[in-house]
Amino acid sequence: MRLPLEWLREYVDPGLATDALAEALIQSGTIVEDVHELGVSAANGNLDNFRIGRVVSVEQHPNADRLRVCQVDLGEPQPRQIVCGAPNVAAGQTVGVALPGAVLPGNEPLETATLRGVESSGMILSARELELGDDHSGIMVLADDLAPGASLSGVLAISETVLELELTSNRPDCMAIYGMAREVHAATGAPLADLDVSEPHVAGAGTIADYVSLTVEAPDLCPRYMARVLTDVPIGPSPAWMQARIEAAGMRAINNVVDITNYVMLLTGQPLHAFDLDRMAGPAVVVRRATQGESATTLDGQVRALDPSMLVICDAERPAVIAGIMGAEDVEVSEATTRLLLEAATFDGPTTLRTALALGLRSESSARFEKRLPVELPARAMAIASRLLVELCGAKLVPGTLDVGASAGTSAPVRLRHARLDAVLGMPTTPQRSQEILERLDFRVAAGVDEHMIEAPFERRNDVTREADLIEEVGRIQGFEALPELLPAIVGQGRRTPPQALRDRLGCRAADLGFSEVVTYRFVPEADADRLMMAADDPRRQVVRLANPLSDEMAVMRRSMLPGLLRAAAHNQAHQRPSGRLFEIGRTYAPRGDGLADEPEFFAGLVFGPSPKAHWRAPAATTDIHLAVGLAGALVATAGCAVTPHGNSAPYFHPVRQARLMADGHERPIGWAGEVHPLVLRAFGVSGPAAAIVLDLGSLLEVAPTAPRAFVDIISVPVATRDLALVVDEAVRAADLIATAHGAGVPLVRHVELFDHYVGEQVEMGTASVALRLVLADPGRTLTDEEISGGVAAVVAALTEQHGAHLR
Repeated sequence: MRLPLEWLREYVDPGLATDALAEALIQSGTIVEDVHELGVSAANGNLDNFRIGRVVSVEQHPNADRLRVCQVDLGEPQPRQIVCGAPNVAAGQTVGVALPGAVLPGNEPLETATLRGVESSGMILSARELELGDDHSGIMVLADDLAPGASLSGVLAISETVLELELTSNRPDCMAIYGMAREVHAATGAPLADLDVSEPHVAGAGTIADYVSLTVEAPDLCPRYMARVLTDVPIGPSPAWMQARIEAAGMRAINNVVDITNYVMLLTGQPLHAFDLDRMAGPAVVVRRATQGESATTLDGQVRALDPSMLVICDAERPAVIAGIMGAEDVEVSEATTRLLLEAATFDGPTTLRTALALGLRSESSARFEKRLPVELPARAMAIASRLLVELCGAKLVPGTLDVGASAGTSAPVRLRHARLDAVLGMPTTPQRSQEILERLDFRVAAGVDEHMIEAPFERRNDVTREADLIEEVGRIQGFEALPELLPAIVGQGRRTPPQALRDRLGCRAADLGFSEVVTYRFVPEADADRLMMAADDPRRQVVRLANPLSDEMAVMRRSMLPGLLRAAAHNQAHQRPSGRLFEIGRTYAPRGDGLADEPEFFAGLVFGPSPKAHWRAPAATTDIHLAVGLAGALVATAGCAVTPHGNSAPYFHPVRQARLMADGHERPIGWAGEVHPLVLRAFGVSGPAAAIVLDLGSLLEVAPTAPRAFVDIISVPVATRDLALVVDEAVRAADLIATAHGAGVPLVRHVELFDHYVGEQVEMGTASVALRLVLADPGRTLTDEEISGGVAAVVAALTEQHGAHLR
């Protein structure tokens, strides 16, 4: 919102410099985004060079067809001679004049000039030259009762400062000059002038019922509708001071009727609309929902297709206004208008917002209605607009007002406890001070010893409903910067929950294994189920649908995290990253019968492209099922458990290169691993090979041991490494050999690794040669040769006894 300070000072003048006023607003909760300086610079007495003049005479320039020589009375002993090229200049006009030495916006100082041989001592001004509007077709003509020689700045805001404000959505009352005046009054204590809401003199013939009828068929979408009729309305430009205020506030001046409705909207926050009564069919006003297939041509010349979710204001035949947004061309006020229907209404905020979004049509009016305006506001705006139309335009107000809908009510009082106010703010506030602040904000306060009972003004009824809201009002006006700087008392020590701890461990372990974490969209296209080759009756095709999706590509909530990882892999490959490892920890969404969704949490990992070599002499690793199962085992080990692969049949994995990961004694799988099906890779644009891992964190928590994990000290002394070459039966599993070596009863064995396996001519048929690497260490000391040899002998003895192994 744009706040012209000259207009603001009509109601409250705190006597502060612009920077100080901006700071006061910021401290009270209204963000000042920018400060704009419009019009003539006020520096170095420049405003004294702009005066009011009266044109005494106008003569044709002797040497130029389009120039005229004017004699202008400026309150000086002799009139000044000014050459003017405006076609509308005439004797007897009151005009604005810039004297030599004046600096116009964006120009050098004005000098006495000779134009085609005739001296010109000044300039008669147009609205554009003063940045008061876009009209450059002629000079500004001011009111006849202004005295020649008086300062022009006393009549027009030729030098204006405008604050650009950022308002929160819960404060539609601040989208009004008077609403911001109340905020400045509360923040600074400067006196606040009353808003003149007096009714105008009624002079029209008959009653309003003789001119128009009113029917409200959708009271749920239009809680209140008011209408008045004015006759003998002359259409022309609005006064220069009004145009200047409207332009400074960011709107365009059009004509006196439209400008008055916009002026009142900017002043009060209540949008209004004026119809040409003679162009209305009936004439009648019908407030109803639009019908399917109905359309309206709005003031911007666009044909808008309507539907029954939208509210329209119609005459007896067609829509005349899209309620709360924009009027139609058919009943637009024009130069031929003589009779007006003036509307002030309250429309349903969510309906206005949905209609504006559906039509792609936002306006100053819709921006206010979207935020739920009170039903009391139309009467205030109607009184001001009617009076201005009568006083400034000379219109005649017809007796009577059509008024259908909710009447003014009162809000329920809210209790404000003094002790609670001090406790929440963290600083003492006297009851008198809190009462003063709230009364400045127009709250009604019934003061008490221990508490106040507060009634909110109708402008704040939707915003202030609880004691906490009142405390915030007191705090922001009193100044949050005045709060004492105290560190909070430490009353407890937090710790991570088991799921949080598991997520952290899995993330760290995945990073250790070369994975990079990604965050993918939870809104996905429904076609992902087809890309994953799920059967038509697969329950995972049941999805949670979004009511208002941004696009078809974000229409449903994801049932699987694999598509997001595949899209991320395709993006990486498209940017010269042919291989990599990605993981994500997140939720999927399965619909339930009660309208909600189950949200299980998973770890999902994807390895794509050829795996990097462990070192330069090592062969390239293969991205396959074995790698996926091995990585899954390493990840599950962070939870203190192990898994065993079993057969699986997921459609998005290779038919025979996939596994279901089970834990001993647990019926539910804790994860799945496998090579991604080539057709699935093609559907997502990924170059294979690729393998995926999915871990169900809920199941993993169920099987994870609950006992605290033992701390293992970091080895800071030399370790001993010994390699064993063993011959065992070919049916013996490597995992069993490693487990036996670990459990041989030798505490010095820190790590066992299988690094070679050979079957061939050099070993006996039915046997295999395996190589184990033992790492032996004691965290506190360096081992002796005897201790190392004893440990190795114990491991060999256990392997011989349990698996028939013997050294080669």
